[in-house]
Amino acid sequence: MTVSRGHSSGGPLAAFLRARRNRVQPEHHRLAPGAQRQVPGLRRDEVAFLAGISTDYYVRLEQGRERRPSRAVVKGLCQALLLDDVAARYLRELSGAGAAVGGEVRCMDTDRLDAVRRLLGSMAVPALLVNRWLDIVDSNTPGALLHEGLVPRDNYARLVFLAPGAQAFFTEWPELARCVVAALRAQAGSSGARPARLAQLVKELAAHSDVFRAAWGGHHLYEKTIDRKLFRHPRAGSLALDQHVLELPGSEGHRIWAFHPADDATSDALLRLASPALPSGGRGPV
Repeated sequence: MTVSRGHSSGGPLAAFLRARRNRVQPEHHRLAPGAQRQVPGLRRDEVAFLAGISTDYYVRLEQGRERRPSRAVVKGLCQALLLDDVAARYLRELSGAGAAVGGEVRCMDTDRLDAVRRLLGSMAVPALLVNRWLDIVDSNTPGALLHEGLVPRDNYARLVFLAPGAQAFFTEWPELARCVVAALRAQAGSSGARPARLAQLVKELAAHSDVFRAAWGGHHLYEKTIDRKLFRHPRAGSLALDQHVLELPGSEGHRIWAFHPADDATSDALLRLASPALPSGGRGPV
């Protein structure tokens, strides 16, 4: 099964350029749209003109015959395609213009990983440790309780798309699903020494979820910093939490996701959830 044309028609850089070109209208650059346009967005010659490169060279980029544009070309493409900071960094990573020296992603060593796990255990709010592929490396007890009943729970994208009951558990599931795909896509250009890990995950999710497959093909990008998350927990009821993302520099893309109660009702609900006195059939969804 073909997951995305990006892997069968020129590679990920070519697929990304095609997808982003289709989103930019001539009017965005004050170009005359003209009549009977054959494409939904800019034409290839228009992107080339705006980026300051030849049309032939840009065509080769979109066809995958050229995969290592210079920094100057990448900068011009960012301007032509109106890329925000996240998308511009993604383009640099795909093209190799933003790659780290040696091209390898540093892994978190055992001592540091143990220290981060102790930090998780000391946190009073639900918290998860995830890597760049959204694998759930570890969680503290409140974090496990927050997501109890959802299986599989080894990877957050698999949890959102494959766990029975996920669409009922996550109150705003469609929006969350789009964000998860876009966050995973944002890591595709920097998967370092393990690109096969991402490819395997994408293939699995696309095989089981039409929503994932369509969203992945859209090449949307998202970098999480803080989000309001709404849950409908089977025991604690409705929860509103602010999800904070704590970067761990010098690691293999590891981050801590900490879920802080957004209101007093959620604080009380989390306390009840953590209490062994709360019966398994306690407060249901409200």
